Amino acid sequence: MAITCSTVNDLFQRETNRFSVDVHERYSVDGPWGRLVRVGKFPQGMGTTLNEVTVERVLSGDFENAWTNVGVSNGTSSNGCVPSPSDLDFGQTVRSWNLQSRSYQTPCICLDDLKTSFEIESQIAKTVTQLTQLTKTVLDNRRRSEYLRLVSKVQAGYNTEYTTLNTVPVPTFQLAQDQLDELRVRLIRDGAGHNALGKENGVPVLGLITSPETSRALIRNNSELRQDIRYATPSELIAPLGVERSFGGFYHMIDLEVPRFTYSGGAYTQIYPFVQSSTTTGYKWDANPAYNNAPYEAAYIFHPDVYEEAVQQVGPNIAGASFDDYPYYYSGQFFWLNIRDAVANPLGKIGRWMGVFTSGSRPIAPYLGRVIIHKRCANDFGSVACVNS
Repeated sequence: MAITCSTVNDLFQRETNRFSVDVHERYSVDGPWGRLVRVGKFPQGMGTTLNEVTVERVLSGDFENAWTNVGVSNGTSSNGCVPSPSDLDFGQTVRSWNLQSRSYQTPCICLDDLKTSFEIESQIAKTVTQLTQLTKTVLDNRRRSEYLRLVSKVQAGYNTEYTTLNTVPVPTFQLAQDQLDELRVRLIRDGAGHNALGKENGVPVLGLITSPETSRALIRNNSELRQDIRYATPSELIAPLGVERSFGGFYHMIDLEVPRFTYSGGAYTQIYPFVQSSTTTGYKWDANPAYNNAPYEAAYIFHPDVYEEAVQQVGPNIAGASFDDYPYYYSGQFFWLNIRDAVANPLGKIGRWMGVFTSGSRPIAPYLGRVIIHKRCANDFGSVACVNS
């Protein structure tokens, strides 16, 4: 990646014709991922690939229905003080994970161009706001993708588990509460009750990250449970998301950009929620109709212990060289770069914004989560006729 600007674009509007006094901006939505995913630090001095060790549970493998009577010592074959033991096995699972990186930069802009632009302070401030929102969007997409990669995938209507997305058969059913009920019991049996997102009458409540359309369909299609929306006690992790009630043992957490797919040739293609097009200056992103009508969607059974996002640390300072100028260098915060160059930027008037993301996904307990690939019925409305024409 070049560190100097070979070309410069005039990206901001100026007073050729009169503008009104306001500069407007378009907004993006916040999802639940920024609060839900655990964030830690990637350890320094240990390379870029680490192994995570899980000490597996130890069980006897016996129904304990064949215990022997206690005997007394007989001087030959029986010693009452030394019972005959059965052997136990134990083990560890090792999962490898890597430090990964992605960076973004804006086009270069020139200070002298800014001096003649319309309401430049407002244009710049709202551009920085958009870049800040982009950081959240990039991290949300990363977290969706990593959770999907790490946990087992199942097809709606069946609970056969698959390790990769493209091995999941194309679904023909919508997401059903019956399947969620069965998966919930399976996961709690496997340990998901520990550190669950909340409890209801002492019973663990799990998280379901899904679209508002799917959440509505689940409640609409289960009339017997519709009256059983309970007030529960959510953890501090999700209380700020406005979640205070459970439905069928799950907290419904709405993700307006949950992954959606098409399917062709034995492979899923994820559809981006927005589509890019040219505008007055540069480009814009509008809502993508293909996303609204995509036939397949992912629903996440979320557990906070599935993985941790381990962010690269700043520093260390070496031989007096300080790296503290950018304390959020690896977490995607956009910062301004103004790098002098004898030819391209001799006066230091040209710069750009840049953001760097560097982290690894530390697998802790991937077996505590699931992703269900299910069919969507877009535009499946329950139409109501008019009383009077």
